[in-house]
Amino acid sequence: MTTSITHKHNPFLTHIITLFSSQCFYHKFVEVGPKPRARNNKDSIVEPEKWKKMDSRSLGITRTMIPSSPYTLLKILRTKGFEAYLVGGCVRDLILNRIPKDFDVITTADLHQVKKQFHRCVIIGRRFPICKVSIKGSDIEVSSFKTLAKHSEDKERFLQSQMPKGFDKSDLRLWKNSMHRDFTVNSLFFDPLNFKIYDYNNAMKDLLDLKLRTLVPAHLSFTEDCARILRGLRIAARLGLSFSKDIEAAIHKQAPSLLNLATSRIMMEVDYMLSYGAAESSLRLLQRFRILEILLPFQAAYISRQTTEYGESPMMLMKLLSYLDKIVSCDQPSACRLWIGLLAFHQALIEEPQHPYVVLTFASVLYHQSWEHGLEFARKSGQRIVNFEPETLDPSTFISVNEVARKVDDLAKKVIDSCNMLVDTDGLHQTMLKYPDFPCSGLVFIPKNSAQSAAQLFHVLIQKGKSCDEGRSSFEINHQLLGKGDTSETRFALGKIILNTLGCGIDEGNDNHPASLTPFELNYQQSKSHSPKKPKLNPKSSISNQNAATEIKIEDIEVVVSKQHVEVLDASSCLEMEDCTMEKPEEVSAPQSPTQKSNNVKKQELNTKSSNSIKQNAAAERFEVGM
Repeated sequence: MTTSITHKHNPFLTHIITLFSSQCFYHKFVEVGPKPRARNNKDSIVEPEKWKKMDSRSLGITRTMIPSSPYTLLKILRTKGFEAYLVGGCVRDLILNRIPKDFDVITTADLHQVKKQFHRCVIIGRRFPICKVSIKGSDIEVSSFKTLAKHSEDKERFLQSQMPKGFDKSDLRLWKNSMHRDFTVNSLFFDPLNFKIYDYNNAMKDLLDLKLRTLVPAHLSFTEDCARILRGLRIAARLGLSFSKDIEAAIHKQAPSLLNLATSRIMMEVDYMLSYGAAESSLRLLQRFRILEILLPFQAAYISRQTTEYGESPMMLMKLLSYLDKIVSCDQPSACRLWIGLLAFHQALIEEPQHPYVVLTFASVLYHQSWEHGLEFARKSGQRIVNFEPETLDPSTFISVNEVARKVDDLAKKVIDSCNMLVDTDGLHQTMLKYPDFPCSGLVFIPKNSAQSAAQLFHVLIQKGKSCDEGRSSFEINHQLLGKGDTSETRFALGKIILNTLGCGIDEGNDNHPASLTPFELNYQQSKSHSPKKPKLNPKSSISNQNAATEIKIEDIEVVVSKQHVEVLDASSCLEMEDCTMEKPEEVSAPQSPTQKSNNVKKQELNTKSSNSIKQNAAAERFEVGM
């Protein structure tokens, strides 16, 4: 009996399913050695009928799919007389036609021999040391067959009982190393120079069956390294794999052991869950196995209460994570400050729910990185945003633009406070007072510098965004900058995720749709498609326009209150008024003739009439903010 999480059809698995459905695929295996003896019912896996090698080209894996850095490293080790293979998750992902997040290498050379071959190489780790080799701009982790971690007596006895006999030395070495790994799907070896994949534990069949299995009984594997619990959940969430009854029982029983894990290790595993495209499914699995209440008790209590009180209604937190998953992936991850900022933002809304228009404006300014364009987009999109309980208040209530500005300021401060609470044990316990019936482990694993980095994303929204007036030059995500944690790019991604969650349609499929763009975005898209020549600007005129834009203040937007609704002047109209009425410094000029004075008087009268006309038009162009 197996259980699995709800998972959409996985297109990457279609590739391997097609191969397995063809009988000719099996003829491409190379059988090695006699049939190993069968295991008893207590064993965690079923012994494969035969050890198998296969041609990687039959699986569609070509040389071009291997980056030059690991390929060069393998060739260097081979020319020095050592065996070397790609190993682990990268082989699994290549088979599934995915782009691996990294490439790990294992070799017959010991670590000191590896270090002699590469100038930029350091040995790291204590319990299981490896070499970190920098080559061609990438870091490759290289382990050695000669490095063996110490295992429990129970596991050693189990491995001895499974030791095959009558096989050649190379296969025995690979089998023995594979048995020290965490899951069967991570026990594959790949020699890209000879196009050979080695499967000693039926990993290919497990991928076909969407099954995650440990190589030794699960309780032994998790006792050896409890971080494998988190890693198993992450792999299952990403690939949509099911768990056997053996693994489920072990996770439920040994989950509390995660409290003994180093906080840096927990942070690494959680970051892999939330930054690489499987955040929503990972959080659901963590909640199902009651591990979320250990790692993130506030979020666990929120999900539990939402499920009880609101049933099938959409949860804002899960929507946020769902849209996060749409903009990141294993080959295009984000830095941790993005998901930390999302969690803090959501926690601030739970602490103090906000009017939907406040949340919309908050996100729109982050997305456009301009208060002017952010307000314009919020005004345009305010009538079609999605309401969430309990995060947002009744949308039928009315709110003025002045109040929106103050509320956005307050919300930004609360989000910053929430960032700080994520790294403070006392703050965590104080926050959990809102959920007295739910447990709080007191575990804090997010580093302070990471939380502070996330908090910096929201400082531009404080004091009415005076430092957020540059505007966005591109409405396409730069994934390289996002992966490095660039502040501007992370703010943009954060605003995009929140706007999508609110139903504004700012997703990858609608970015170029004119109906969903503000004039600022539309001009950018048109300029990008037509590629016109940049006009030459008058420096003085440019400076004047910048000063005029800088002088615009939220308080200057006129608010008209009535019993039925709240109306405010269009921000663009206010901009025109500011340009026309802005005082200019006096200039020293030469004496004027009577004719010149007469002409200047006429010009002043004309300007006064023009200004009054603009004000009248602006007053007529009021727009409604009521939701």
